[in-house]
Amino acid sequence: MLAAATKASAGTVTFSAYSGPPYFADAGPIQTLSIPTSIGDVTITGGVILSDASFCPACYPSVYGTAYFGDNLSNVITLTFPVDIHDFFLLLLNGETYTDSFTVADNVGGSTTVTIPPNTSSGEELISFAAAGTQVTVTTSDPDWDFLINEFGYNQLTPTTPEPATLALLGTGLLGLLGLRKRRKA
Repeated sequence: MLAAATKASAGTVTFSAYSGPPYFADAGPIQTLSIPTSIGDVTITGGVILSDASFCPACYPSVYGTAYFGDNLSNVITLTFPVDIHDFFLLLLNGETYTDSFTVADNVGGSTTVTIPPNTSSGEELISFAAAGTQVTVTTSDPDWDFLINEFGYNQLTPTTPEPATLALLGTGLLGLLGLRKRRKA
């Protein structure tokens, strides 16, 4: 009997298709989202959708977040995938006006704790795992929690933005190669 291996599709999920109020106080109780993707429905629970969220570190149309002062919200946001995933990334936003620490963990032993600046000072961090299993949780031990997710992706490398020094070095190298090529033609 031959078994066919299937390659898991890559995907990135944002919350721009969803809308909600700008404040946790107006958002209501926990909203469980079931988001259709190429690998099946991804379930997200623990928070609510906010649109044009107040006190968000960056301007995103809609985010999924949780806070201690919300309507029975959880201090854990859970993402559940229908199949094992790998190369997971998540853009996490600190909703607090002070630096706070957050733990992102998967169900196959991967875990990282990050400290994110306050929402008044960039307040976001791109977090990634090589392996992620079927579940990822985001939490904090802060009793006054307030955090949000802008996007997440799976089965793909984490997007990166080259730093200015890296771009300058790359540009210098390309100019050097161009000069060498012209010199050989002459």
